[in-house]
Amino acid sequence: ARLEAERKAKIEAEARAMVEAEERERREKELAGKIAAEKKAREEAELRARIEAKARETVEETTREKVKAEIEGDMTRRAELEGKAQAKAYMQAKQQAELDEEARIRAEQERKAREIAEVLRTKVEPDEEAAAAPVKRRPRRKTNWVRNIAVALGALLVIGVGVLHVVPLRGYANKLEKGIAGWLHEDAVSISNLKFSLIPSPHLKIEGFTVGKALDAKATHGRVFLDIPALLGDRIVINSLELENVSITGEAPRRILGWGKVAGKAEAAVIESVRLSGVKLDVKPEVKPFEARLAFGRDGAFKSANLAGEGKWTVAIRPVEAGYDVTFTARNWEMPLGAPIPIGDVTGKGVLTANSLTFSEFEADVLEGKVNGTLRVEWGGGVRLASDLSATRLQSQGLVGAFTKDIATTGRVEGNFSVAAEAPTLAALLDAPRVQGKFRLTDGSISNTDLVAAMQSPDAAGRAGVTKFAELTGELGAGEGRVSYRNLNLQGGVLRGGGGVDIGANSALSGRLSVEIRSNVAQD
Repeated sequence: ARLEAERKAKIEAEARAMVEAEERERREKELAGKIAAEKKAREEAELRARIEAKARETVEETTREKVKAEIEGDMTRRAELEGKAQAKAYMQAKQQAELDEEARIRAEQERKAREIAEVLRTKVEPDEEAAAAPVKRRPRRKTNWVRNIAVALGALLVIGVGVLHVVPLRGYANKLEKGIAGWLHEDAVSISNLKFSLIPSPHLKIEGFTVGKALDAKATHGRVFLDIPALLGDRIVINSLELENVSITGEAPRRILGWGKVAGKAEAAVIESVRLSGVKLDVKPEVKPFEARLAFGRDGAFKSANLAGEGKWTVAIRPVEAGYDVTFTARNWEMPLGAPIPIGDVTGKGVLTANSLTFSEFEADVLEGKVNGTLRVEWGGGVRLASDLSATRLQSQGLVGAFTKDIATTGRVEGNFSVAAEAPTLAALLDAPRVQGKFRLTDGSISNTDLVAAMQSPDAAGRAGVTKFAELTGELGAGEGRVSYRNLNLQGGVLRGGGGVDIGANSALSGRLSVEIRSNVAQD
């Protein structure tokens, strides 16, 4: 019995020694882990301190910017405080969760140690001399600090983006104003309000956009599309600038060409695309609202422009060595200058320079016929126009009716004409054009006069009627309010005639006509 008691005491002593050794090893590992955790925590705290210091520097730099509206500044500070409070609450919750996890692991290890001792006590046989086999322990799960830091930074980013949706970006708006003003070579650009949005893609919403000290170029609202890293950079980099309800008034239309100058653009900002909608130009003659899309290189060089108005006309502009290639197309269009002559389809290709626009070729469907030719417009010290036209089978009724209602004609007109005009302004350019050319009118008639009846009876000379003809040819000259028809030659049925007619500025008619009837048979 004594030997049995000694053996039991020896086994219990060995079990206690084993448990104590494991407990000592566990405490040593826990101490080492605690030291490592404290080191990690200290490094994390230093990292957070650097991030917060950088954030404070950014906030300080932003607050140094000019604050136009005190209420916007109050909103910004309030939103920043709310964002920091949310971030602090998140970090506290995260730290508490980590502490709870550590406590759970320690409790689990203590429970397993007690289970091992109990097993050693109950599993010993009387004749067994060998020591009990060591029991495998589950390794302690290490804390993934990299993952935790990444989660924290991601949460801060999400909170920051959420705050950007409601906070006016006054500081960045000032930076944007300065960059766009330099890019446009303007003294001032103003943005009333600027906010961030992620839908449909990251962009800034603009309200109240104006250009120039006189605020003579403006847009009610718009959007700025850019990469999110560009918000944190020192340089303004814009993928697309979109403005709506654009009005360009006063002196602004004269500054448009200056906005495209390349010098200094790259230093001020990078704007790759500009889209304008509802553009209203304060010019004469009036141009109805149109859309415009412009593309630029990163160095500020102009690449292309596409304009479209009312679904009726389009203009494509591309830079070339001598200036800019211009392609113009229109359908169901009416010229803004001159007589209201309806035009079907028109196409033209030309070259634009700083002081001229030259179409080397154009073609138009006009009054069921065709008109083609060349056109050149120059400006600088006034506006000048020169054009050579060739007309084929135009409907004379619509052509003459566009100029006067006192006389009506029928038939088809063809001919070649030269047109020249000069005026102080574009609106007055076609008020008194000079026209020279030869024409031919076939299978037609002239109303308000019956030459056959007048020849047969003097009493019929003052009565209205119709003179029909197979062909009427002549030369047209117009200028300084006068119109002249020379070398007229009329042939039709029994009627033959010729001569010349002048129409003065007061519609006074003068000239000489020679008419003869070759038969007593009445005109059909």
